[in-house]
Amino acid sequence: MPTNMNRRSVLKKLSLLGASSLLLPSVLSAANDYQSSGPIYIPPGEGNKARIGEMEVVFKFDKSQTSGHLGASETIIQPGELGAPPHLHQNIDEICRVLEGSVFIMTGDIVTEVKAGGWHLRPKGLVHTFWNSGTVPAKTIDIYVPGGHEDYLKDLASLFENGNHPKPDDFKRLEKNHDIKYRFDLLPGIMEKYKVHL
Repeated sequence: MPTNMNRRSVLKKLSLLGASSLLLPSVLSAANDYQSSGPIYIPPGEGNKARIGEMEVVFKFDKSQTSGHLGASETIIQPGELGAPPHLHQNIDEICRVLEGSVFIMTGDIVTEVKAGGWHLRPKGLVHTFWNSGTVPAKTIDIYVPGGHEDYLKDLASLFENGNHPKPDDFKRLEKNHDIKYRFDLLPGIMEKYKVHL
């Protein structure tokens, strides 16, 4: 009996070793791809700047710099401002770190106040939005995993250039071209309850 157990154990380990040897090259390749762009330094205050309504966005990293793994931006949200209409993503997780002020983040039915120094994950598949109910501007770092959400933000920001504002057809196009599904049906209730505006 012990001999059979040892034989089974050895066969199991060999099969795992064989499977890992098949996976290892792809894991190493992904790691090499990620490092292939080399280090990137962005000095304080640098990055491509844009406005989405009253919100200021400074793009720091995009998917082309990180082999598609992530994108990142800094955002300043003014008092009383809703940062985005309620929406969800099928494939993107968003991580927020508040640097200054505080931000309220709604994910599903849960509203969390994230104060300076706090971190928050908005996972894919959950309807979410965020706003500043404070009296001072809130500054955040937002990280998008995998990268690509920054392309949506740039596309959206272009609709606000020269004093313009997005039209209903613009939002339909954004949904078609990016990983985003708006829930405008929830917008009036959120704006009324939390006394915020877009």
